Amino acid sequence: MTGEHPILEADGLGKSFGRQVVLKSAAFSVHRGRVTALMGRNGAGKTTMLRIVVGRVRPEWGRIVYNGRFIERPILWKLAQEGLMYVAQGSALTGLFTVRHHLESVGQIYDGRGRVEEAIEQLRLGEVLGRRPPDISGGEKQRVSLALAMIRDPECLLMDEPFAGVAPLDRSLIREGLRALRGRGAAILVTGHDVDDLFAVSDEIIWVTAGTTHWIGGPQEARAHHQFRREYLGPRRMQGG
Repeated sequence: MTGEHPILEADGLGKSFGRQVVLKSAAFSVHRGRVTALMGRNGAGKTTMLRIVVGRVRPEWGRIVYNGRFIERPILWKLAQEGLMYVAQGSALTGLFTVRHHLESVGQIYDGRGRVEEAIEQLRLGEVLGRRPPDISGGEKQRVSLALAMIRDPECLLMDEPFAGVAPLDRSLIREGLRALRGRGAAILVTGHDVDDLFAVSDEIIWVTAGTTHWIGGPQEARAHHQFRREYLGPRRMQGG
């Protein structure tokens, strides 16, 4: 792990929904200029961890630290003012406005008007600019969400399941967008179980399983980690597939 202080860290998170214990003692840290992936099976608690960080879910216990400050009760709009951006699975785009309106509005609010055309070109959004989010595909919505991040230029980006159910072209462009943001120094946390895509963009892998987390290392270490390979990646991956 990098020796620099993380911009965002969570430690000892615990959360139950009724009798179902989702998290017992989960943790992660996110560093500037690095992509960290939370990987685990459906229902392991990956999304719950992100929702705890941004105040959408309240944990039973645990702590969250952002920019060196303990956050007792996270509130997303306050964290947004401090440079954090959260993209939920399915995106937070509204159906009322066109894609171009979304991009230009964020450019105006976050002093990023000079980055609008660059984001459109890099993520190949020209054909969807006049459409509204209900009329574009899931992968296109993820590309628009990444374009919003490139325009906004956050210090820390949390993105839930960016590769889930998207086409190969979208996957490639999403990877490029995440790399571009990392290159600008953003601290990025993504979730998912799309192994090839996540390994292609991630610097660190955290395995979410049995209510807790295990720091695995980089993609190379993850592929060599016997328990992770056996219990999560499965036989095909263990054979190099």
